Amino acid sequence: IKPPHVTGPNAVISHSLVTGGCQVDGSVANSVLFHSVTVEEGAKVEYSILMPGTVVKAGASISYAIVAEGAVIDSPGWGIAVVAGGVTVGEKATVTPSAMVREDVKGGERV
Repeated sequence: IKPPHVTGPNAVISHSLVTGGCQVDGSVANSVLFHSVTVEEGAKVEYSILMPGTVVKAGASISYAIVAEGAVIDSPGWGIAVVAGGVTVGEKATVTPSAMVREDVKGGERV
């Protein structure tokens, strides 16, 4: 059982499902945040699904994405990352905008 979600004074949440244990200080629209997700101030999430433990760092932006459990999104750059079928992205790995991932990514690795 997780504690209720917490929103900061500048948080904006619209048309979204935010579950227990989340900390939202940025903006979230038309999205689903599973438990223990953090959206830092200045971060933007729209039309996305964030699995448990995802962290969206200040200034980062996520659109039209399904983000794996425990992922950290810290790049404010924009681009569509493509992950090929059958590829495994390890725990706490980072996939940058515009990345073309064709092979498995080990945990903690950045591509």
